[in-house]
Amino acid sequence: MTRTDSLVVGALVALLAILAGLVGVPALAPVASTSAEPDPTPVVSLARPYREGVLGHPMSVTPLTARTQADRDLVSLVYSGLVRNGPLGSLVPDLAARWSVDDSGTVWTFEIRDDAQWHDGEPVTADDVAFTVRMLQDPGYHGPAAGSWNEVTVETVGLRTVIFRLATPLGGFLQAATQPIAPSHLLAGVPAEALPDHPLGRQPVGSGPFAVASLTDASAELIPAATLNPTATPSSGPFPRATDSLATPPPTPRPSRPIPYLSGIEFRFFDQPDTLADAYRTGQLDAASGLSPDLERQLASTPGSRSLRYPGSTLTAALLNLRPGHPEFSSPAVRTALLAAIDRRALIAGAFATAAGSASSLIPPTSSLFDPSADPPVPYDPDAARAALKKAGWTSAAGGWRLPGAKSPLTIELLSPDEASNPAAFAAAAAVARDWTAIGLTVTHTPLPPAEFVTERLATGAFGAAVGDVTVGLDPDLYPLLASSQTVTGGSNVIGLQDQALDALLVAARGPGTAEAREAAYSALQKQLANGRYVLPLAFADESIVVRDTVEGPAVRQVADPADRFWDVLTWRLAAGR
Repeated sequence: MTRTDSLVVGALVALLAILAGLVGVPALAPVASTSAEPDPTPVVSLARPYREGVLGHPMSVTPLTARTQADRDLVSLVYSGLVRNGPLGSLVPDLAARWSVDDSGTVWTFEIRDDAQWHDGEPVTADDVAFTVRMLQDPGYHGPAAGSWNEVTVETVGLRTVIFRLATPLGGFLQAATQPIAPSHLLAGVPAEALPDHPLGRQPVGSGPFAVASLTDASAELIPAATLNPTATPSSGPFPRATDSLATPPPTPRPSRPIPYLSGIEFRFFDQPDTLADAYRTGQLDAASGLSPDLERQLASTPGSRSLRYPGSTLTAALLNLRPGHPEFSSPAVRTALLAAIDRRALIAGAFATAAGSASSLIPPTSSLFDPSADPPVPYDPDAARAALKKAGWTSAAGGWRLPGAKSPLTIELLSPDEASNPAAFAAAAAVARDWTAIGLTVTHTPLPPAEFVTERLATGAFGAAVGDVTVGLDPDLYPLLASSQTVTGGSNVIGLQDQALDALLVAARGPGTAEAREAAYSALQKQLANGRYVLPLAFADESIVVRDTVEGPAVRQVADPADRFWDVLTWRLAAGR
């Protein structure tokens, strides 16, 4: 799925992010030790670097200032978090050697590896972690993760120990620790407002598996960070043992710099999708990312190529204003009828070129917390939708549907981002408008620039219905989107929902616990979501990339951002002799 990299486009995600940086990712069920170790007899990797074409350009490559997809791709390779994504939805140690959580689920303690280093040779310390979190909390910080750590306090104990204290226990907090850490020895004293212009953005110094050898507007060259310290002990495998997020993992021997199979990574940045596609077709690239689903599918159909489709966790949904001033949407039966009137299969084929999965719930179907039996899909059935509206007391006459007791037909204004900023959401809204019109409703589709769509309409409640993207994340904490308290200024409950019974289920679902306890809490929540039908789920877009068959190693898993595809980059290789 292609999204325009824009400062204002990100405002929608910031508003509807479900506390994106803090709780937008999961503490999934513990898994067995199935680390993606290298094949004991691997195919010899070519000496040349892996070359990927990216639509767009880097602006500032740091964990605090990354805004474009090119920025985020580079940050994922150059910087590290305390933990990182592992196989089968697990979390594995990264900068942290071990961690623990107290019985209340509110105090988390992380021990940083003794050998953790920045690419300039300086040690990674607890001060770096505290600096990063405090900068994200700084009132002057307006970057992509602004506000995401507001209910967390951080303190350091010595050089290697960092303690987080949570105002509310959160089952998904460990995934928040995948937040890439910034180097305090290079940024301390820099005002939050000055971060986007700091030289570090063009000369990144990270602690991740790859280091930046060169960076221009046209290209970036990355080399294995292990080559910066040739005396480091070679890695016995790129992935430490996967762990239960609530358990204290045993000490994990891990050298300071894991050695990837790839001799390097070269990114080439493009302004136009056709130019990028031509570079791929002519053999200049091993992969191409950021393309539209149609163009990506065309390239994947060429001999020796394939598409990697990573299930996403961003929900495209129809948001209905549930405030008392909008009685047309007050009934769950009516809301369910409106969902039944939408042909989601056709919507996905048109708006997403099939590069999405149908959403039957607000919980991604690829999440371990999804219970298909708790919230069965609402089938496309326009006849049933009309019948349900009649049963709810609506009447159909010339000019459209009338509410009970109304003298004039109802007109629904359906808002969406404009086509330039979010083509998929725009097309999805157009499809919803057509389907609702087909059952006799009078609907006007109003596309808006992102700033007006978010700040002037959604944030103020000045809308009837809207189609937009909601960042549910890998740990689907729906509390900020649906809880009654989140209707206040700055909250994400833009639909104005007030439901105390649902509030209790939202609190239970977001709390820490065993895998079994969390699954049960989410099942109960999904049953209530099905009964209330507060939001109309449409689709979860896939994040896709086209690669050549000579690229071996990438394994598909659920992602929150396209940059998450590099979770297993240490096992990637370029096969020789094929």
